[in-house]
Order: sequence, then structure tokens, then C-alpha cells
Amino acid sequence: MLRALVESAPRFELSPSGYGPVGIRWVVDLSGGPAGAELLAFKKNDLTKTAPVRRDRTSGIRSSLLVDKASYALGVTKRKTVDNGSDEHAAFKEVLRCCLEETHEPGVAAALDFLDHHWGKDSRLLEQVIAKIDADDVVAFRSEASHYAFETASLREFWREYLRKHYSGEQAYCCVCGRRSPILPTLPWKVEIFGIYKCALSSFNKSAFTSFGKEQTANSPLCFECASTASQVLQYLVDQRHHRHQRVLSRDESRGGGKTPLKNQLAVFWLKEVPKLTGGEFSFDLEAALAGPITDASQGPPPDPAHVDALYGLPWHESASALQIATNRFYLGVLSPNKSRLVVREWVDTSLDAVCRVLKEYDTARALVSVDGLSVNRASLQEMLRAVRPWKSRSATDNANIVRKLVRTAYTGTPPPPELLHLAVQRFRVPIRPKRNEIEQFERWRQAQAAAIKLVLTYGTEEAITLQTIGIEGRSGPHLCGQLLAILEEAQSRASRWRINATLVDRFYGGASTSPSTTLGHLMKQFTQAHMPKIRKNGLGYGELEETIESVWQELDRSGGWPATLTLSQQGEFALGFYLRRAAFRAARRKPPSANIGGSAIDAATTGTENDNERTEQTLLRPEQTA
Repeated sequence: MLRALVESAPRFELSPSGYGPVGIRWVVDLSGGPAGAELLAFKKNDLTKTAPVRRDRTSGIRSSLLVDKASYALGVTKRKTVDNGSDEHAAFKEVLRCCLEETHEPGVAAALDFLDHHWGKDSRLLEQVIAKIDADDVVAFRSEASHYAFETASLREFWREYLRKHYSGEQAYCCVCGRRSPILPTLPWKVEIFGIYKCALSSFNKSAFTSFGKEQTANSPLCFECASTASQVLQYLVDQRHHRHQRVLSRDESRGGGKTPLKNQLAVFWLKEVPKLTGGEFSFDLEAALAGPITDASQGPPPDPAHVDALYGLPWHESASALQIATNRFYLGVLSPNKSRLVVREWVDTSLDAVCRVLKEYDTARALVSVDGLSVNRASLQEMLRAVRPWKSRSATDNANIVRKLVRTAYTGTPPPPELLHLAVQRFRVPIRPKRNEIEQFERWRQAQAAAIKLVLTYGTEEAITLQTIGIEGRSGPHLCGQLLAILEEAQSRASRWRINATLVDRFYGGASTSPSTTLGHLMKQFTQAHMPKIRKNGLGYGELEETIESVWQELDRSGGWPATLTLSQQGEFALGFYLRRAAFRAARRKPPSANIGGSAIDAATTGTENDNERTEQTLLRPEQTA
């Protein structure tokens, strides 16, 4: 991973070594000379500069150059006083002296002159600082209007060499570039992840980690250039302002103070080189399309389907060789903070050619008709993870192993995790009665459960395509039993004219999905004796339901009849059959009579023409009121 970060650095716009974005709250303006210093205030986020930073200040005293906290820059204490003799302020001035000796920069000389001979003697300025500035506020010095000395090339070079000198240790061969040079005993740069946790890129703090007498990062030696570059690239990727290269996979949403850092997982991804896709079908953001499986609706719109199709066809396109997709690399890492250390949960390093091929297979397996039956949608990884949590739970967290296995399925082609099927089937059978304003959210939750089931059951098979929409030919007995339950529910709803609080599904889904021969046989009596006569009498689609259930029944008989009990995978097939048939009914109520739904017996049913010449009621077009 470190090598990939370093080799990819040329494609990113990185700050100079030792620099980073700093939000400045106060500026000591010395443009009128050190004796006429003025204090300028800026609101939060109004002034951000690429300035020298110290990301290694978790303990001890380490000062930055010309920009630092007020406790360093001006000696402001937590008690709202000024102590010119504090260790932090002395360290700040010592860095200025070192810089002045090597660069003779006028801006540095002005700042040092002010602090040595004028600071604290101007009562007006001192009173302003004590009244307005807190010890943790960031203060910067400038010697000319709109000119900051730390932005000059000479000071950037000084700061780079200053850090190299203070951080480097013994000579060794760098494990990334292979050159023999001074290596770093520890990596001083902290990577800020989720905007909260500051983590070291790597650390060896236990005797168990030592080998051949080497301690700390001498076990995995890095030179200053490689360590600095890797840290900068990773910080760029995880920066919340650069959503292009990151997706949040899982967050700890527990209430109170019981949050666990390791339950937060962030995916960072990038291409080593970005091919120049210009003109026609290739004029799109390639990296955004590659991130489709892990892009949640809350993190941006899904990729354009046309772009996704172009991406999947890239390995076979005539320009594939010119774009060098076989040699270009796609990288993806799943990161979690663990107190002050960074945990790499998963690392994917593959060719662009290979990732395009496996993504297509994954995308096909997760594609499923929507709840209303009118479109084919693709559930994101985050949606599937939320779908296997209890409904609206804020305390449940995602299984880290399932997250990493799903990432590997999407980007390397490994089989989906079987435990996802267990959780999705278990959650699917739990009856939920959402509130009216929660129905849309609930339907997306159910759809993601069905997509998770389909992903595990059909990944890498032809059924990944055929099970995207409704059908009966060649379907298994458990799948057809699921369709049959959906038909019985539809009959009950129509017989009651959709005025029903709880359908038979709420009461019998669990039994029907585990022992269909017992449960569905009982429900069929209600269907023929209680529901169908009312449907026929009121003109609510009797012929449609009769033809539909007969076709399913005949196919079920060909498959071997009623299954006695169902295994876990068969329960997943049952859930898919139920989901797809219910979606087909919903689509029929929203489409014109001649609409075609998936090429099954439901096609003829949507015409609304009854065999006994009874009139078609407009109530067939009423929206369903059950969940």
C-alpha cells in the first residue's frame, strides 16, 4: 500500500512536504514594521492557507514555522494570560532563529524582531490578545500586506530539510524506493480520518513487533521522501473535501459516549494513472464509475448507466490497448481508526482490465427490479449492510468481516459472504408495520434485503440475469412457493378492497418460508373459499389471478410439488420469488393494460379482461395500502 501511495503521487495536486491546509484565525500584521504590529481577526474558515504543519504533536513540544497555536506563537496560556518564557513559545522562536540563519528571509527576521523586542511592550496589542485570543487559536505572521513569508520557495525548502534532519535516523535501505538513506525511526505525520481521529501511518510499539534487533519502523524502513509522500497522498485521499476518492462504508451510529472507532470504515480508491477518456462513449469520470458498488445515495448520485456500460465494455473495446488498461492499476483500501493508529482492513491492488471484468459480474448479481416493479435498481454495499440491521436501529453495527468480503467480491471476484444470506433472510421474514411517512424508506430497506439475497444466491451464475425480474419457467420449487404467497396476499388485499391493516403475510410468512407444504396448503383454502368469490363478484381481476395462480401451480407441479421444509438457501429463493411477484402486481396497477411485466403469466392478467365478461373495475389501479 505504501508503494502504491508513493507511485501514484504525481497524479495528485499535493502540498509541499511538511505543508498542509491550515485554518488561520488571527494574523499578526508586521507590514508597518515590528514596532507597529496590528492584530487582524478572521472568522472560522474565512482564511485557509497551505502552511507548515506539525502532525506529530501528540505529546511533547514541537513547534511549526510562522504559523501555530497562540500558545506557541504568542505564549498565550489556558488561563488567558501571556507567558513569554513558556517552553512552547521558546520553541517557536527557536525555529525562527534556525530559519533566519539559513534563509535570511526578511519576513522571518521581522517576526523574530517583533517577538524578541516588541511583544508585550505595546499594552494596546497585549490587551487585545488577552481579551480575544484563546491558546488553541491559530496565529500566523505576515510582513507585507497579503504576503506570507512561509509561502516562499526558500522557506518551503528550509522546512522540508528541517523536518528531514529532525526525523531521520540511521542509514538503511528504504522498503519502498530501495535507496540507501537515513530512515525514520517513527513516522511523524498523522492522518486525520473521519475529521476526528488522527492516526499514525504505521507504528511498532511492542516488543513482539521487533525482528533482528530492529525496533519501531526500522522493521519496515522508510526514507523521509517516501514516508512524507505516502502520508501526504493518503491524507489527500481521506480528506473530507475530496469526496472523489473516498466512500464511507460503515459508521458507528450508537447514541451516547459508547462509540467505537473500529466500527467506522472508510474506503479510499484511486487509479495509478487516469486514462484520457475523451469523446463519445468515454467522456465520463472513470473513477466515479468504478466506485459505483460502494456509492450510497447519501454520498452522491449513482453513476450514469451509460457510463457503467461503457466501463464494463472497456476491456473489449478497440482502444483498450491505447488506454493501457492492462498495465494501469486500481487501488482500494478499507481503513478504520483505532485510537491513534490506522487499521487497514482490506487492500485491493488489481489491474484496470481485471476490475472492469469482475465489476460487471458483481453488478449483474446485485441488479433487481424495484419494489414498484417499474425499473431495475442496484443496491449499494451500504444499503445492503443497513438492510440486515434491525429496522431503524441506531445501536446495531455492521459486521467488519462482511464489509471487507463484499468489497473483495465487488473488486476481486471472490464469492459473496454466506453470512450475508443468513442475515438478510432472517431480516426479511420479520414483519414490520412502518409509519405512513416511512413507507418509501422501508421499501428501499426491503429491496436491499432482496438484493443481498440475490447477490449471494446468483453471483457468477446465469440466474443473476434471469432473476432480475419476474418469471416462472425453470424456477425452483421454493421460488415458486414464494410467488404463490404473494398471489395469496394480493387476493386477500383485493377481496378487502385494500382496506386491511395486516395481511396474511404478516402472520404466516415465517411458517410459509420454512415449511410451505403445511402453511400454504391452509392458506389456499382461504383463497378459494373466501377471497376469490369476493374478487369475482366485485370485478377486481378474478380472471387475472386465476390464470396467474394456475400457471405458477403447474410449474410448481413440474418442479416436484410442495417442498416439506426449506434450507437457508431455499428460504432465500422463497424470499426472491415473493418479492418479484409482489413487485409485478404493483407494476400492473401502475401501468397501462397492455404493459408487459417480465414475460410471465402476469402479462395476460394485466389486460383486465375477465373470462365471464365481468367489467374491469378502476379499483385495480388503486395504490396498494399494505407495506
